[in-house]
Amino acid sequence: DNDGDKDVFIGAYQSPNKLFRNEGEMNFLDVTIQSNLPITDSLNTFGAIWGDYDRDGWLDLYYSARINSASQGVHRNRLWKNMADGTFMEVTNFANAGDEGRLPFCSAFVDMNNDLWPDIYTANDKKKRNTLLLNNANGLFTDISEESGAGIEMDAMCVAPGDYNNDGRLDIYLSNIATGGKLLTNQSNGDECVVIENAEETMVAMSGGIGWGSVFVDVNNDGWEDLYVSGMLISNDQYSSQLFVNDGLGTFYEDNFGFVGDTVRSFNNAIGDIDNDGQMEIMVINSAGFNSQLWKAEKSDANWLKVNLEGTVSNRDGVGAWISIFTEGNKQSRYTTCGNGFMGQNSNNIHFGLAELEAVDSMTVTWPTGHIDRYYDIQASQILKSIEGETNNGIVNIDSDINIISDLGEHDNFESEINIYPNPFEDFIIIESSLQISELRMYDMQGRLVSQQKENVISTIGLNSGLYTLVIIDGKQKTKTRKIIKL
Repeated sequence: DNDGDKDVFIGAYQSPNKLFRNEGEMNFLDVTIQSNLPITDSLNTFGAIWGDYDRDGWLDLYYSARINSASQGVHRNRLWKNMADGTFMEVTNFANAGDEGRLPFCSAFVDMNNDLWPDIYTANDKKKRNTLLLNNANGLFTDISEESGAGIEMDAMCVAPGDYNNDGRLDIYLSNIATGGKLLTNQSNGDECVVIENAEETMVAMSGGIGWGSVFVDVNNDGWEDLYVSGMLISNDQYSSQLFVNDGLGTFYEDNFGFVGDTVRSFNNAIGDIDNDGQMEIMVINSAGFNSQLWKAEKSDANWLKVNLEGTVSNRDGVGAWISIFTEGNKQSRYTTCGNGFMGQNSNNIHFGLAELEAVDSMTVTWPTGHIDRYYDIQASQILKSIEGETNNGIVNIDSDINIISDLGEHDNFESEINIYPNPFEDFIIIESSLQISELRMYDMQGRLVSQQKENVISTIGLNSGLYTLVIIDGKQKTKTRKIIKL
């Protein structure tokens, strides 16, 4: 809700998911019903992520919905648009984001072509083919899995995005069963999305074990992201999980020397710096019967920088921003996410290793609004707070192709551009607008399309009473939404 404190979403197994709003002082209120999220579903949600897919300044929700029986339909994912008034509207069908009929574990919002519009990558189990949905920047997604090379058939368990080769493009690691994990190295150029799979060449396949939660993290602060993979191989003399250390030359090597006792079934993990010493810790959740484990790196003299974002026009946590630092001709980039790997969430403090460098020459933060804040000559080994617009006298420059919701429930200039009446309505509704309208769509609260036309008078005879969503698509294929009520 952009109020600056952390709320909690819980993905459930064979029961409804839950959303709890932070009321302050560690008090959380169950707002699942009033937020319009489903309360009768008894599905399986193994992954949930938050991202601002339409760049309106509010975090939207995407989660896996695996069925237990054929009577519940098909396996799919569900996308819920944040309406900025405390409620969510399902837009799965409208946005073409369902990816139906596969077997989803978890997804990640990723910006594969560096256009700031969050794309979606989903790990699907049982060789159902993974999916890359390209954000079309108009509220819709297009499946480009095949042409991009991202549609790999495997028993995928986890999606871990990171820029392991420091080229400014997001790569993706996918954990797998005993046949080995996959690494998708991003080769995109401009609008074209292309990836190549090279886990064997980079030596991160992790064959012989079953990989689960994975995360890119610079464990030795040398400026190159390493890779930690939780696993479930049980043995007295073999590690169930693996740490792959990035050598900075395009390959990794295994280094499990410091993980003595890491031989139990591990499923998910998260990273953060719990004591603020610049060394990243790894929290690992193991299966029932085994305690959780907190792995702390040994003290190092290597320098570091952590960046904490605060959006003012973008979403409060700056999810979907790019942070890039420049040091002596080198560049490191991080893309901010919310919800990571297999049922994990990392710290909001974005970490960079600096090795022996005592300062960062410059840093840019490219926010979801398109605004860029620039910083220079940053001292190493500190936590830097970046507030959107602060390097531009508080002025945020917003890309012309996005529609920010500046106040709860109201789009900028919405009332002056569009008039909808009567609302509530009975048998018809009229839409008048100064915009060129190319299409009008109505959805019920289950996300089903109930009307689609170009005419500005919509007949609603035959529709049940209740709440509907009107989607207005203008001549530039931009979308605006409005809640409408049938009596």
